Amino acid sequence: MKSLFTTSALFIFFLLVVASCQTSSPTFSKRGEEYKSAREIAAAKRAAKKARGRGDNGSSVAGTSKDRTSRTRIPKRDLDNNIATVIETARSFTGVPYRWGGTTRVGMDCSGLLCTSFQSIDVNLPRTSEEQSRFGTEVKPKELREGDLVFFGPNRRNITHVGMVTEVNGSNDVRFIHASTSLGVIENNLYSDHYQKIFIKAVRPPVF
Repeated sequence: MKSLFTTSALFIFFLLVVASCQTSSPTFSKRGEEYKSAREIAAAKRAAKKARGRGDNGSSVAGTSKDRTSRTRIPKRDLDNNIATVIETARSFTGVPYRWGGTTRVGMDCSGLLCTSFQSIDVNLPRTSEEQSRFGTEVKPKELREGDLVFFGPNRRNITHVGMVTEVNGSNDVRFIHASTSLGVIENNLYSDHYQKIFIKAVRPPVF
């Protein structure tokens, strides 16, 4: 009976970890203001920006709702804002320790960091690094730009780690943010010897 209870508890825990990025927002600690979800932070910023975009009579300066919804592509300005928001959200977790299955400031894993960061623009990424490697279009290393996802592992069939490009400063200086098992959330150069040895592929999310 005890064995059955233990097995059931472990199964429920596994389901919670896998589903943690499929919900509308991750579970965050409520101990202080700094533990607000990325979506809440981004929503507040969007509300403030929208307020600044209104005229004295309260009408919006932007185009009509019909104009906005009829577009087939995201305007470049909005696209750049989305990338900046995702990167800013990811960087807000810098220094947070690694924690398997984590999506909060208490602890974060590599795919959880990206799930939480993309939720700031209302985009739900798949929960695992392997699934995220299929979320978008593969791009060549020389075509990398901010917001692209970079994947690592022993081979293409076994992707075990993911990060996101934050800066492209040259052909040999591409910075990416990720949750390192030993150092927590940190930014590194993709072209360092270590990451070049385990780099597998890069993917551009469809929202970018």
